[in-house]
This record gives sequence, C-alpha cells and structure tokens, in this order.
Amino acid sequence: MRCESDSAGDAGSVASSGAANRSWISGSRCDNGAVETLHVAKHQALGNDFLIALLQPDEQAAVAASGLAWPALASQICDRSSGIGADGLILAADTSAMHPNLAQDACEANSAAQTKHVQMRLFNSDGSSAEVSGNGLACLVHEVARGLLPSMKFDDGVESSDHVLELVVDTDGGERRMTLDAELDSDASGSLVLVEPVAHVRMPSVVPGPSITAELDEQISESFGNRQRETGNVGNPHLVINAGRPVDELETARLGPRFEAPFPHGINVEFIWSTESDASTSTAPASIGMSVWERGAGLTQACGTGAVTAAVLATRWGLVRPSPETTVEMPGGEAIISTDGDDDRPVLSVPVEHLSDHEWPLHATSLDA
Repeated sequence: MRCESDSAGDAGSVASSGAANRSWISGSRCDNGAVETLHVAKHQALGNDFLIALLQPDEQAAVAASGLAWPALASQICDRSSGIGADGLILAADTSAMHPNLAQDACEANSAAQTKHVQMRLFNSDGSSAEVSGNGLACLVHEVARGLLPSMKFDDGVESSDHVLELVVDTDGGERRMTLDAELDSDASGSLVLVEPVAHVRMPSVVPGPSITAELDEQISESFGNRQRETGNVGNPHLVINAGRPVDELETARLGPRFEAPFPHGINVEFIWSTESDASTSTAPASIGMSVWERGAGLTQACGTGAVTAAVLATRWGLVRPSPETTVEMPGGEAIISTDGDDDRPVLSVPVEHLSDHEWPLHATSLDA
C-alpha cells in the first residue's frame, strides 16, 4: 500500500514543532487515509516530561477509525526503555473554530497575544487516564506557541517580551486558562524562537478530596507523627502530608504507593516540609520542599497540581506565612504559586522547555483486539 508524507490542515490551523505549515499531526498516511505515524513533541516542566500530539478534527476521525487503543499506545510510547520515554501522553485537538468569541475577547482586552482553544486528553505512563496535569498544561501551551511562531511578528530582530499566547483548554478536570510569557528572538537561520518561556496556569480553588481512612491515618502517623495531613482536589485528587523534614526519593517511592493504595481510584501523594530560612523574618519568602508520588506515573521530578494543592494547604496549616507567592521546591526545580487578583484562585507558574520531536509508528500491537 502506497504511503506519502502528510501535512493536512487548513490555512488557519496551528502548526506544530516550530516548522512552518506543519499540521497538528504530521507523519505519513496511506492512500486509504489511515494514519501510519503519529508526530509527538517532547516537552518538560521542572523535569516532568510529556509527549504531546496535536490533532486536527479530520485527523482525529482518521485515528478513531483505526481502532487505536490509546492506553496501550501511551504505555508503549512513554516507556523509558523501549519507547520514547515520558511521564505522560497528551492528545490535544484545536477547537478554536468552535469558539469565535475568543479572538474578539482578546481584541477587547487589547492583548497582543494570540488566543487559542483546545481540548485535551491525558494518559499516564502506565496507560491510565488522568483528569489534568499542571505541568502537562504548561508543556501543552508551549507546544501550541511553538507552532504559532511562523505567524508571529518580530520587529527588526529586536527582542520583545510579552504574553505570546493565551490558551483555553478543556480537560477532564474542567476548563483551564493559561498564558505563555517569553521573549521572541531569531536564530541563525532567521527563524523566530521562544526564549526563556514561562507558563502561567490558572487553577481552580482547592476543595476537599476523598476521605482518609482510619487505617491510613494510623500508617501516616507511624512515619510522621501527628502532623497535618489532608486531601485536596484541583480537578485531580491529592494527599498532602506535612512530613516535618525532607523526604528523599527512596522514602517517597516506598511510602507513596503504600499511602495511595487505600484510594480505589488512586491519588497523588505529596510529602512537604518548610524550607523558609528564617521563620522569624516577616519578609522571608514563603517556601516549602516537596517530593511526589504520582498516580499512574510513580516517582516523578515534580507535580504542578500537587504544588498548587500543597502550597494552599501549607498556608492554611500555618506551615508558611500568607504571602503573594509561595515557592514549591521539588527535585525538578521550583514552581511559583501565586493568587489571581480577580478571583483569588491559585496560579501555577513554571518554566518550560521543548526537548525533541518524534515520529511514532502506529503498530498493530497498539490496536484494539
């Protein structure tokens, strides 16, 4: 069967991977329209890495018609030994055409940023589904912005800094709005590049999560005494434990699955501790350390939604003093949790980075039996 390189999509579609006119999914199709390869871009935010596939509506239909089993594909492609390797796979579809008011809203706000709307689905590295990921959203807005570079304006090679993209994302955990800040510069070939991009993800208020059983409460006390522990939900569930001391990767990997086990639908487990250098100084920045065991991914370098939940609960517990910003220090780096001035909801701010691009063959082993 004859296959050709494909770059489907209309002139208004968002490009992918920074290459001009590349569609949201690139690769090859056979002459019957079936998608043979899937283009994915690998990004990381604080060491939390994701593979992102951006699809146009016709490409969604083509993939759906193939009977592809996304959970099986996700576990294959995210495997760090036999696949590309990542904490999760994000599928996103451009739905901007279904939201024509977005562009008008941006104009009324006098925003220089382009505005887009997408719908996403997230799979963990074990193939299970997840409602949302803060760092995953940060990676997604960066990938969409990279695709928009060919249409961005750049004045005589002078660097500029601004919101380069406003993105609205429909997730299984609800709608999320975010912006990407970056400087625009040109590389040796004259192509635009994003310099030091930082994603700002508006999160919902932290609400109570599932109950902690008496047995689990006793297990936590055996390791950390009677310090605070509480569950929270920001579209996905978290168990946050005030460890009172740093918890290293070995202890996180040992206790994380043990503390997750009592929750039938799983839960992200975060161990936190104060890292404020001088608690007696009122001007000292609010900061906590955090290690994380993620549902469906295991030990990871960071968790964006976990950082938000932990920062809010740490402030509520008095572990850190109320502050406009709370720094959450994780093995992968620091996340800044601030408060939206309009509605007091938390905002997650993290640096993001594009790592690589890949074409993944859609083998028969990834299809439903």
